[in-house]
Amino acid sequence: MARLAIDDHNPDIVTIICCNDGFQLALDHNTIKILLRVCKRARPLLSSKMPRFHRWCQSMELLNLEGHLRIGLTPSDQIALSLHFEDQAAADRSWLVAQAEQGNAVVSYFLARTLQVEFAGRQFVRASEREATHSQIFHHLKRAAKASHSMAQFHLAECYRNRLGVDQDHNKAAELYRSLADCGIPQAQIALGRCYENGEGVDQDFDVAIEWYSKAIDQGGQDGRLHIVFLRGWLSFIGHSVEQSDVNALNHWQEVSTQSTDPIIKPIATHMVGWMHYLGRGTFFQFCQMGSDQDWLCSHLMAVCLLLRDGTKEEQKKSAGTLEQLANDGHSDSQFWIGMCYHFGWGASEDYEKSFEWFSKSADKGNSYGQWSVGVCHYWGYGVTQNHAKAFEWLHKSAEQGNRQGQYRLGECYRDYEYMPEDIDAAVLWLRKAADQDFQPAIDSLKELGKWH
Repeated sequence: MARLAIDDHNPDIVTIICCNDGFQLALDHNTIKILLRVCKRARPLLSSKMPRFHRWCQSMELLNLEGHLRIGLTPSDQIALSLHFEDQAAADRSWLVAQAEQGNAVVSYFLARTLQVEFAGRQFVRASEREATHSQIFHHLKRAAKASHSMAQFHLAECYRNRLGVDQDHNKAAELYRSLADCGIPQAQIALGRCYENGEGVDQDFDVAIEWYSKAIDQGGQDGRLHIVFLRGWLSFIGHSVEQSDVNALNHWQEVSTQSTDPIIKPIATHMVGWMHYLGRGTFFQFCQMGSDQDWLCSHLMAVCLLLRDGTKEEQKKSAGTLEQLANDGHSDSQFWIGMCYHFGWGASEDYEKSFEWFSKSADKGNSYGQWSVGVCHYWGYGVTQNHAKAFEWLHKSAEQGNRQGQYRLGECYRDYEYMPEDIDAAVLWLRKAADQDFQPAIDSLKELGKWH
């Protein structure tokens, strides 16, 4: 490709990239960068508007520590947004909303992803606020998806799958995943494989699930391979189509836990590795007899997953019932989670006193999350008379066990709360312990104190 030929002809490469959503599928990102470098019209854009756009993203905390966007925008999406960016509009998002209302699919997608990132960083949001935010996200994604924005269609499918701002519809989700998977988009191939793995919107078929995961692998995607490893962990754990083996299950989940970046399977695999060690499954015993311990654990995990993925009201009610039954059996993790159900009205009527009762039972068994919750309840007076001294005592117990929630809240107590002398050194000590576990609120507090490296 000759530089002079392109300069003389002056094709509107920027317009092609901004308006053709499938452009980045045909050309790799390095090729796009070359095209932009040799195109005169793109040079001023790259030297002025893009940096201003990234500074705005940084001010809105949309960049990670490495300076990259935390949301799934392609390079062409970022260029398209920067075309509309004005310095005087940096303080708010009115310019984004205006562009979205005029039918700009990229901006609608960006707004949806921005809301998703911000919402994901907040803790324990009320049901009414959660539903309102999910409705906004769905609205923006649907508008962008109608304009054939592929990643908007992908996230729209996630909304249908997880009942986020719309009634749950696994068939619709699978349909959207399939249309994108057939176009060779690896994220959609993995998602469609997950549908076949779980029997969501399609007949359950582990072989077909592995086929779709393999298609993602064929494109160089590590995630597809790790999804297969994750699935094989479960198959080994339950003895489906293979010999039941706790050792094999543990090995598969350890690989996923250490290598995957997927926000769904990595934490589940990590959780299962922890429980396998805790129960002595796959470590001290090569094969472990199926018994009540596994039964309660599987029931507990299923109930918690349904709560975290915003299942239907019927599913949440069933999950709360399962957790309360397990809590009555004395399982401290279930006691903590049924406390959360009563505190936030997840599948149960909101009742702070019942919530505090269950948190206390969990805390008394040494559960660090139960201790953290009891501390928070004492501090704010949720279901119990406000008592800052007891709050500090329980938060300290939680923090000493390495619980990042307890460490963060204890650090905040040392930082500037009225019921005890301010101790910035102690605050930084505990906030840093939480920050070392990638707890964003603790990182933000350290930044405010000028103590974040």
